[in-house]
Amino acid sequence: MDRAPRSGATQVAEGAPLYPTPAGGSPRVLILFSDTGGGHRAAARALTDALKLLDPTSVVTVADPLIGQGPVIVRRLASLYSPVISRSRAAWGAVYHTSNTQATFAAIRAIFGPAVRRVMTQLLKQHDPDVVLSVHPLLNHVAHQAIRKSGRPRALMTVITDLVDFHRGWTFSQADLVVAPTEEARRVALRRRVPGDRVKLLGLPVDLRFRPPAPGEKQALRRRFGLDEHRFTVLVIGGAAGVGHLAAQVRALALEPHPWQLAVVCGRNEKLRRRIYEMRASTPMLVLGFVDYMPELMRACDLVVTKAGPGAIAEALATGLPLVITGFLPGQETPNVDFVVASRIGAFAPKESDLLDEVRVMAEGGPTWREMSRNAEELAHPYASSDIARECLLLAARYRASAQASR
Repeated sequence: MDRAPRSGATQVAEGAPLYPTPAGGSPRVLILFSDTGGGHRAAARALTDALKLLDPTSVVTVADPLIGQGPVIVRRLASLYSPVISRSRAAWGAVYHTSNTQATFAAIRAIFGPAVRRVMTQLLKQHDPDVVLSVHPLLNHVAHQAIRKSGRPRALMTVITDLVDFHRGWTFSQADLVVAPTEEARRVALRRRVPGDRVKLLGLPVDLRFRPPAPGEKQALRRRFGLDEHRFTVLVIGGAAGVGHLAAQVRALALEPHPWQLAVVCGRNEKLRRRIYEMRASTPMLVLGFVDYMPELMRACDLVVTKAGPGAIAEALATGLPLVITGFLPGQETPNVDFVVASRIGAFAPKESDLLDEVRVMAEGGPTWREMSRNAEELAHPYASSDIARECLLLAARYRASAQASR
């Protein structure tokens, strides 16, 4: 059955955009992210796809003013994120909490802001966007400063990609719109004095391919991946970099014979993939490296085992899958564990013995698993990317009209 247009959309002739084309040409959007973790890039990609789907005439540019195009010192500091979280999560927690005070964050902006702002100014001149959409907490303030000096009205839109609590850099009160992923996050934004009419609860943007399986699709996908059609299937993931204690978790779940089967995604960590592939196991498992078909893989499974990354949690929710959380990054991911447990969409199992117990309970397919599956579907925002893109296009039309009127 066809869906009716969401509120704010305009029904137009077939083949035409759902949103008014701004005066003077197609809507232009500049999406700001940084490769400090895969979640920011994934959000930028999901929003780009959603914008082009809603309005194929839109001109969308994605830029990384920190690592990709920033000054050398900024690039070097920002690129330390991945090595630090891989080698010492406690060290990252200390960095995060230290920078998340008003005084320290102001000092960071004062030291590095001017150099990043010069990059931003050049991006605005080059691409002339109607909307600057930020999916990174360190880019909101400098983007606003560059917009003010750019010579014409432009919107600043912030999409928070942390799930519950987050760095103060996200909540810039002068943004035209701040998108919150959860009700808890919306309340945090309000407490940090973002005006209520500038905060919208729309969800965390994920690829629109993440959705619950259609009838019979789960079994068809299992056949495609060479899995048993009727066996309870557990997806074990460690992110794009294959981090965490993935090998130990797989060993706990597969060493002895069990009534489930595993699909293990090791990301780009080829050494880890070979290690797990060669592991002695009595439970069937499919071992994969980096995949670009995670939505289909999730729809083939019944349960996700992962760390408390906001992207992985949002993707599981959009697919209607319960979770077992095995760890978290100190700082922004710490509250995600409480969110998953309190919302009854999953369990926390920091030890391999706990993980085995939780999966054993879930694999029975009893009330616990069914309740968590229902809760996941109710809590999900599977169309968040489209909803956010809609708001962005409406802002683009408004600001392009304002720019035309000011000439």
